[in-house]
Amino acid sequence: MPETSRFVTFDSVLPRGRVSEEMFRLGSRTLGPLGNGQVRVKPAAFSVDPIQRTLFTGAEAMLPQYIPGAPIVGDAVGVVVESRNVAFPTGTTVTGRLEWADTAVWAGQNQELTVVDPDIAELSHALGVYGIVGLTAFYGITEVGQVREGETVLISAAAGAVGSIAGQIAKLRGATVIGLASTQTKRDTLTSKLGFDGALDYRAVDFAEQLQAAMPSGPDVYFDNVGGPVSQVVMRQMRRPGRIVDCGQISTYDDTETAWKVDITPIHLNGLRFEGLSPALFMQDWPRARQQLKTWVEAGQIVPQETRLHGLASLPAALVALFKGENVGKMIVTVGDGE
Repeated sequence: MPETSRFVTFDSVLPRGRVSEEMFRLGSRTLGPLGNGQVRVKPAAFSVDPIQRTLFTGAEAMLPQYIPGAPIVGDAVGVVVESRNVAFPTGTTVTGRLEWADTAVWAGQNQELTVVDPDIAELSHALGVYGIVGLTAFYGITEVGQVREGETVLISAAAGAVGSIAGQIAKLRGATVIGLASTQTKRDTLTSKLGFDGALDYRAVDFAEQLQAAMPSGPDVYFDNVGGPVSQVVMRQMRRPGRIVDCGQISTYDDTETAWKVDITPIHLNGLRFEGLSPALFMQDWPRARQQLKTWVEAGQIVPQETRLHGLASLPAALVALFKGENVGKMIVTVGDGE
């Protein structure tokens, strides 16, 4: 009897508005024979990421748009169970952009598949601290932000996947680090577990005053993961000449109103440098960065944070929860174990 596989899909594009669990459904398909160069992977864990919201819009984005009715694709780690590709024999643990499915087919076209370091302690870390998340934090602090000893660094979405690692790297470089987070639990995590020097509630009515009190001279570096009005407040208080690392704009990805536009006046008036962060620009250096991250993690100098759900059917809920800010660290969905 032919093998079948469940997958997560959706039925119509969503140019604007909030993602909801109701827009997703589980589909099923029969698995056919592999073509030359293809591999079949049994996922163990999926990464759920803010950028995925931009792929439901039907408009041009950094990655190919999702197709209604087809499996959603995202970063995942798993084991090759069948292969017609000599680079990835059966039994190899790999990471790459894979279908949200019980069994995913990697076609090898315009996508990377990477063999996972067998020495990493947690398989999910291939999606987090050793994946694009950790690389983004690493290059944002060391190359784009160029954080130096004695400087002050402010990080938005500091309890998120990238922000939580970026703050720890900034501390390792001798900076004073303040994080922005929405709940007291998250703020306590930043200061008690991750070594941040302080944490502020960006939703507070007096947020601007709190920021002024915490950083009287303003931050030297702002590692921005959110965009929106919060970042506007920060820009007005930055030290001259400050650096803004534009990592993401999660507050605008799921916006139900007109997209928020940045007022660049503070950038001009304060002589700020605003630079987009793309870890792909440093791809040739990734092995060195991963080794440094591994050294820090194994020494206990970086403590990766994860929020985990389990089961293929939990992927939509995980994406919705991500945009509600319910995660601490990397949002991971594990699969398998007879679900």
